Amino acid sequence: MIISPFPGIFNSQGLIGIQTVDCARMLMTLFSISLCFSSVSPESHSLLYQYTLNHGRPDLPEYSVLGILDGCEIYYFDSNMKITVPRQKWMAEAFDKTYWEQCTITESGFHGIIKGQADEWLQKENQTSSTHYLQGLFGCELHDADPNEGILKFAFDGRYILSFDKDTLVWIIHDKFAKEFKEKWDKETKMNHYFKSLLENDCPDLWKTYYSIGNASLSRKTPPEVSIIAKSGSHSFLQCIVIGFYPQPINVTWLKNGKPAHETNSTGLLPNEDGTFQLKTTLQFDPYDGSQYACHIEHISFPGGKTVLWEGKVKNSKNVGLIVLGVLVSLAIILIIFIWWKRQRGYNVI
Repeated sequence: MIISPFPGIFNSQGLIGIQTVDCARMLMTLFSISLCFSSVSPESHSLLYQYTLNHGRPDLPEYSVLGILDGCEIYYFDSNMKITVPRQKWMAEAFDKTYWEQCTITESGFHGIIKGQADEWLQKENQTSSTHYLQGLFGCELHDADPNEGILKFAFDGRYILSFDKDTLVWIIHDKFAKEFKEKWDKETKMNHYFKSLLENDCPDLWKTYYSIGNASLSRKTPPEVSIIAKSGSHSFLQCIVIGFYPQPINVTWLKNGKPAHETNSTGLLPNEDGTFQLKTTLQFDPYDGSQYACHIEHISFPGGKTVLWEGKVKNSKNVGLIVLGVLVSLAIILIIFIWWKRQRGYNVI
């Protein structure tokens, strides 16, 4: 059985179920432009599709799609490969080649119409010689306590410009750039009802299908390895290194004498090849202030959280002075012994 991420949109002959070219173009544009997803809480689940259309960068794929289930990459397509591939072994085992070929037909169709819409707009704005990016986020979050949250958002060159409200069936502008799109798309009531159905029904159903297949992998709880190292230079820094954890949601906080201290910078969440995640946070500190520093981690694998103390010791200036004095005294004693030894053997000592 073929379970397409976008049921009723494409078959091997092209677009189906959409009656007008304008609506089709609008659909493709909506699915292609948006913001990066944020991590969901351990009590939530999600199925999200990230779309990127690149204009003006020949070294990158012109179009790509990444499917993400509960923070785990499950499928990928780009216009260079021209095929859709599973990103997890359990996805590859569950669906045969016919399924992935159907996904490729869907994504290739999206690519062609999105590019046509984008090129038309860029020509109108005299922007065809510049580099631009259209990003999209489509999907749903399923909360244990709250109703399903549908997500359909847009970004252009990194600016959050437009989102769809499935409850009111209207578009919300977040940048004046998107005003003309809102005015046009608010009138497409049939298409907006279709989006509402996709977000409220098809997306949750597809999540259930995928999650039932990958449940064993997705429900695992892998605790992170945590270490703290100190670095010095013109300033002193502590780094809390948290690696190898799953699932993705995590909160890492620096503590100074038991109270939160603001980090200097963070790498943010980074993926590992084995499907786990890592991050590193850095704190600038004074090693001579006598304070106690610690890194506190909240993760589903740590009931109640885990606090790791920095146990490094830095000698203060008084102790350093005593050490230097001790070294000088030792050198003086060695010199005296050496002079006495030479005199005992009749050597001239200058």
